Amino acid sequence: MKFNRPAGKVILLNFKNVVLLIAASLVFVFATLVSWYEGGQLRDISWEWEHTAVFSNWFNGEVDRGSDIIVMDHFVYAAKFEPFFPFLMAVSLLFIVFRVALWIIKDQTVIRNIFFLFMAATSFSLSGIFLDSPATGFKLFSIFFGIIGILSLFAIFLFHNKKSKPGAINNT
Repeated sequence: MKFNRPAGKVILLNFKNVVLLIAASLVFVFATLVSWYEGGQLRDISWEWEHTAVFSNWFNGEVDRGSDIIVMDHFVYAAKFEPFFPFLMAVSLLFIVFRVALWIIKDQTVIRNIFFLFMAATSFSLSGIFLDSPATGFKLFSIFFGIIGILSLFAIFLFHNKKSKPGAINNT
């Protein structure tokens, strides 16, 4: 596959990268469907509606019956009480985002650093949101997003001197 870049450069996607992207996409879709199914239990547990049906309470007001619950709350419930598949969803989605972004902004150091800073800020924000929750699933997500934030900041320094400097000897 080839994608034209604005500067006239072409990004080549090798077979390995395409296979990894397709595999991550399949994992994401599978984990999303299972998480949605697991989160469907929320419709039957009325005492959880006040604390777990967050999006339904924001958009529809108070939840009075199970049919008032919107789909996003299924994922909240699954992440809170059965976090394996929502965690797999988050990992595969972040893998896809990082992989695609690094393909697109491969040679653009400033834009790559901005991307990593944005991902770090977003990850730290999500980590902070989940940090105060008493649910084990949300604590897992808090730790996960904190680690992603640290790795995003570390990536800025890791990729900083990736290009060879003019006049340097290249042994490849």
